Amino acid sequence: MKDVNLNITLGIRIKQIRTQQKITRETLSEKIDVSSRFMADVESGKAGVSLSTLKKLCRALGVSADFLLGISQQTDAPNPLEQIVTRLNQIDPKYLPYASDLLMTFINAIDNTNSCETL
Repeated sequence: MKDVNLNITLGIRIKQIRTQQKITRETLSEKIDVSSRFMADVESGKAGVSLSTLKKLCRALGVSADFLLGISQQTDAPNPLEQIVTRLNQIDPKYLPYASDLLMTFINAIDNTNSCETL
């Protein structure tokens, strides 16, 4: 992306969503496989991104490309399942077994509650 105004909009939107989600620049950089310095340049509008990186940013932040590019004013927030997956992708892999156990316990509790209600 070479359009300076587009780069500024992109940078502002990335930083806005990243800070709202309490994600550090370093964490986001690792998720999308770029350097923290490059991400700082993108957020300041000094650099643009490739389509591949844009796609990774959208997935990591859970927003649409239209929002990041300034085409849409709405983040097009993903459905709750997508939000859960996005958050799980952001946690340290060593904690995934705990997250899995919690989710399975919760789902089993719901299943048990629903079975009792139908009796």
